[in-house]
Amino acid sequence: MTPKGSNDGEAGSGETIQTLIVSSIRLSTGLTLYGIGKLQKIFDAATGDKGLPGAAEKLESTFEELSKSLESNLDETKKEALRSVSRVAAKAVEKAFETFRPLLATRNRLLRRHHDATPESIPLAVDVLSGPPGD
Repeated sequence: MTPKGSNDGEAGSGETIQTLIVSSIRLSTGLTLYGIGKLQKIFDAATGDKGLPGAAEKLESTFEELSKSLESNLDETKKEALRSVSRVAAKAVEKAFETFRPLLATRNRLLRRHHDATPESIPLAVDVLSGPPGD
């Protein structure tokens, strides 16, 4: 569709580009929201420690299938860029977990001790570190 009075087709190209941009944003947002929803299910499963491995594996499988489908439509240069970003992301996540694993282990021990002392309530991390309000 071109605006009234336009005969050169540039407005039609502009609308096409705008539509593509909006579609790209919708796809990106949809994927993000889908991922957040799935991660929420994993976190919910983690709170009870039931079904966590299965939920995580299912999400990983879904993401892997989607990634392969998207990658199959990329040219070789973009595929290599995607692989490079994936390698860097994997190393960054690995390093983050290596860094925070000892802190999380300490936090979990503190929470477990506090919970054993007062089983009627689940403590907040801030209470474990600074004591309950009013202390």
